[in-house]
Amino acid sequence: MSETAVSTNELTTSFGWESRQVFEQQDVQELSRVLMDRMENKMKGTEAERTLPELFVGQMKTYIRCMNVDYESSRKEDFWDLQLNVRGSKTIDDAFKDYVQVETLEGDNKYHADKFGLQDAKKGVIFEKLPQVLHLQLKRFEYDFQHDTMTKIYDRQDFPETFDASPYLSEDADRSEPHIYHLHGVLVHSGDLNAGHYYAFLKPTKNGDFFRFDDDRVTKATRKEAMNENFGGEFEESNGFGGQQRNPYNRTWTKQRYMSAYMLVYIRESRLDSVLGALTENDIPRHLGMYCFLPMILPLLISCSSKNTRREDRVGEEEEGARRSPSVHAGRGQHR
Repeated sequence: MSETAVSTNELTTSFGWESRQVFEQQDVQELSRVLMDRMENKMKGTEAERTLPELFVGQMKTYIRCMNVDYESSRKEDFWDLQLNVRGSKTIDDAFKDYVQVETLEGDNKYHADKFGLQDAKKGVIFEKLPQVLHLQLKRFEYDFQHDTMTKIYDRQDFPETFDASPYLSEDADRSEPHIYHLHGVLVHSGDLNAGHYYAFLKPTKNGDFFRFDDDRVTKATRKEAMNENFGGEFEESNGFGGQQRNPYNRTWTKQRYMSAYMLVYIRESRLDSVLGALTENDIPRHLGMYCFLPMILPLLISCSSKNTRREDRVGEEEEGARRSPSVHAGRGQHR
C-alpha cells in the first residue's frame, strides 16, 4: 500500500468546484448529497444506473389516520439519509422511537377529513423500506432560538454495533429478510461550532477491524476508539484533571467531549457479502490502483471535507509548515 495520499482534485472538479471552493468549509452531509448526485448523474445510461438508489435509498410514509372513521391521508417519499435527534435521545433506538412517534390530533386540533369533517386522528411517520446501506445523520447542531444562534449539542448518545430496525417498519413493508444492521462507518466531528475537524472510522470487511482515516493518515483503531469515545457526553475522570481535557480548537479546559459521531453508516446483515465484496483490478482506475485499500470507498469519500482557511482550523498545522493539500481520506472544516 502506498504511503502517499490520493489527491482530491478530480473529485472536487467533478463537483464543479473551482480552486477557491476547495478551501471553503464543507459540511459532511452536504458533501454526501453532492457526491451522490454527481455519481448518479454520471451513471445514467449505464449498467450501473440503479446502483446507488438500490444501495442507499429508503422510503417513508407520512400519514394522518382517522380514529373513528375509515379515512387516511398519506404521502410516500424517498430518502438517502435520516436525520435523528440527539437532544432527548440517549440511544439510537430512542432517536428512532422519537422519529416515528405518533401525535394525536383532537380537541381544537382535530383533522379535517374531507367529507367526514373534523375528526380525531393519529399523525405520524413510518418506514415502508429501509436501504441496504443506512446513513444516519445525528443532529449535533441546532438553532438556539433563545440566543438566536446555532449551537453544538454535546449530549451523550450511544450507538450500537448491531441493531434491529424492524420495529420501525410499517405492517406492509417487505420482511422477507431480517432488518439487522451492522455498524461499518463512524464519521466524527471534533471541535465546536466555530472551528472543528472531520475524520472517519471505517470497517472495510465483514469481520475485520476499524481503521481511522484522518487527513492523510490511516491507522488501525480499536472498537472503543471508533465507538465509545464518540458517544459524546463528558470525559471520564481518569486523567487526573477531574475529567477535564483541553479543547485544541478554543484552548480551554472542558469536561464535555468535543469529539462526537456526526454520521453513522450501517449495512444490512443479509447484504454484507455483496456490499463489501472484494474489488477486482478492473474495478479500479489505473492511476488510482496503487492507492486502493478499502472497498468501502463511498463512505470514505463522504467523510472528505476540505480544509478551510480560518486560523482556528489550523491548530498545530502552522507548526508543521505549509498547509498540506486536501486528501481523500478526511478533512477539516468549520461546521455551518
